[in-house]
Amino acid sequence: MSIRSIQFHVPGEVRGQSRPRATIRAGHAAVYETAKDKSYKGLIQHYAMEAMEKHGFASPSEPDKKGFSVTLVVFIKYPKAFSQKKRNLAYRMLIKPFRKPDLDNIAKIYLDAMNSIVYPDDRMVTQMSISKVYSDVDRVSAFISWEED
Repeated sequence: MSIRSIQFHVPGEVRGQSRPRATIRAGHAAVYETAKDKSYKGLIQHYAMEAMEKHGFASPSEPDKKGFSVTLVVFIKYPKAFSQKKRNLAYRMLIKPFRKPDLDNIAKIYLDAMNSIVYPDDRMVTQMSISKVYSDVDRVSAFISWEED
C-alpha cells in the first residue's frame, strides 16, 4: 500500500455553497445552482485537475476501504481597519476570522467540485479538517490524500 496525495491552491475571494434556488417552469418546480456557484466550482475543478495531472493521476480511483482525507485551509484577507498590532495578533493566530462564508458551506462547495476529479464521489471522504485564518491575500489551500494498493 502507498499513500497518494495532491495539493492545490485556489486564489481569490473565498465562496461557500449558497442555498439552491427554485423557480417554476412550465408549471413545475425546478431547482438550480447560481451562476456564481457554478463559476467558483469551475475554478476549483480547474486547479484540482491541474494538480491531478501534475502528479500523474489520470482519474479518480477507488481507494482501499480507508477512503479520502481532505484538509482545507481558508485564508481570509485582513480587514483594512486592522492596525499593525491587530495584524500581528492575527498573524500569530491569536485573532480568528468570524466572518462569512461559514466553514460548512465552504466544505460543501469544495467537496462537490472535486467529485469525479479527485475522487469518484464525495461520500468516499472519510476524514476532513477545515480552518479559517487571516492572511495578506484571500485563497484556499486544499490537501487530499488516500491509500492505494
